Amino acid sequence: MKLQIQRILQCLILLALCQPLSAQEWIVEVPYGMGFMRDMISIDSGEHVLGIGGTNVNYRYDGLVLKVGKDGQYIDRKVHLPGQTLQYHSAVQLDNGNYMVFGICDDSLRDPLFQQYLQVDIFNDKLELVSSRTYDVDDETFDYFYDSSHGYMMKSILSKSGTVILACRPTYYDGKAHYPAYRCRMRFYEFDEEGDMLRVVDDDKSVIRIEEIFYAPHSDNLMIAVQGSFPPNDAVGIYIADTSLNIIAYKDFFHLQGGINPYADHIIEARCEGRWFDDDCVIFDAYTKRYDGKDDPRFTFYYDKLYKLDSALNIHAELRLPPYDSCSFSPVGTSTAYVNDSTIFAFTYCSSYIYANDMEQLNVTLVDKDLNLLGRKVLRVDNVIYIVSSPAAFNDGGCLAFVGSWNGDGYPGEPFKRRELMKFRREDIEITWDVVQENSAPSQLLPYPNPTNGILNIPIGEGEHNGLRLQIFDMKGEKCFDCAITKQGNLITVDTHNLEAGLYVYRVVSGSKEMSNGKFVKE
Repeated sequence: MKLQIQRILQCLILLALCQPLSAQEWIVEVPYGMGFMRDMISIDSGEHVLGIGGTNVNYRYDGLVLKVGKDGQYIDRKVHLPGQTLQYHSAVQLDNGNYMVFGICDDSLRDPLFQQYLQVDIFNDKLELVSSRTYDVDDETFDYFYDSSHGYMMKSILSKSGTVILACRPTYYDGKAHYPAYRCRMRFYEFDEEGDMLRVVDDDKSVIRIEEIFYAPHSDNLMIAVQGSFPPNDAVGIYIADTSLNIIAYKDFFHLQGGINPYADHIIEARCEGRWFDDDCVIFDAYTKRYDGKDDPRFTFYYDKLYKLDSALNIHAELRLPPYDSCSFSPVGTSTAYVNDSTIFAFTYCSSYIYANDMEQLNVTLVDKDLNLLGRKVLRVDNVIYIVSSPAAFNDGGCLAFVGSWNGDGYPGEPFKRRELMKFRREDIEITWDVVQENSAPSQLLPYPNPTNGILNIPIGEGEHNGLRLQIFDMKGEKCFDCAITKQGNLITVDTHNLEAGLYVYRVVSGSKEMSNGKFVKE
């Protein structure tokens, strides 16, 4: 009997080993007190993702480090400084495997937006605190860190020599009463593996946000994506720093929109992972504002657009991310997680409190390296607001996002607030071409003939058809047709001769409500 049991166990082990080792999409809820993530980075050659941020419980800010595995198992470490606030902003993995994490802190009795000290903590692979350093930024040049944007304070990178370079924007206050009195400028710190400071380099370039720091291709120069004071003021662009950490050049992003028209599209932030491909290309996530000149902020429209750029900021491809008929916002940090040339995840979210036509949803979009839109998955529940932190990739093709959701005050039912870790993988989840489906299930009435080289017939079902509009979008998500439907009956005919060959998506809408949608191919 004992021998039989051993053989059964051996067979079970063999069967288990023969199964494909492929993690499925999963969702792991974490305590709401875990608060927020400032950044998420791939570590241990993609075996894990490290998230850094902070908690905010009754305005008690503690530092938070979160290490997540491909299977959804995680460990976290909260760092409490007695009598002080602490928020982590950036992290790198050292050559010895430890993680160096940067934060800002100060006396908790002060306003948490004003942080006087730079915190440098080192954790091992079990997130045990190995060493801790605190540096005072109050010197002849700066007073403190002024966290006006609740983030974007600093970014770090492991240098080619094994040291760590931190790009940050401390602040000087000149005694005046309002925001222009705060002078935020670029500063570089360099640290060794123990967290000891090796050098400090100041620059007179004004900086509002620091989006990313990464090496230029085939060069020892650093590229720093910032919102700074290029002509005109407060533009978004790139600083180039040499090995002495001196700014030697810069270039802005205004040419991407073709000029400086104040009523044209305006890039507010431009961020990236800093991962080069095709020898000299990188993907930038441009958070963009469109304003029609009216005073009412509801006429300001926000959307996310991806650009494939080379190191000189020449455009090779561009793609506007869905949704297209409401404001869409990118995560804290870049919206993209690069898995491979054919699998890049991009995230956007929208919600009613930013005048988004009562659309509250999270969009998971799949693109390739040439920014071809491959599909989208929409996460949506009525009256639930979503927000997401910057995603990061595992080495198994999976993508991790830290998602917050809540139903807000005043909604019926039991109010809730959640923080969840969500993993997506192209091989395991069905991402379909529902690019313009926002409010309803896909229509079962199919257009014909499909493919077409001329007239396309679109059934729209029975019912009242007054006030309907037909909209058609191309593969890039650009609207190429928008017309009122005046024909009576339940069949729309469209002449597609003027459309280029390719895949298109259509939607039939009544005001902000979608009546039907579908896709067709123009030959």
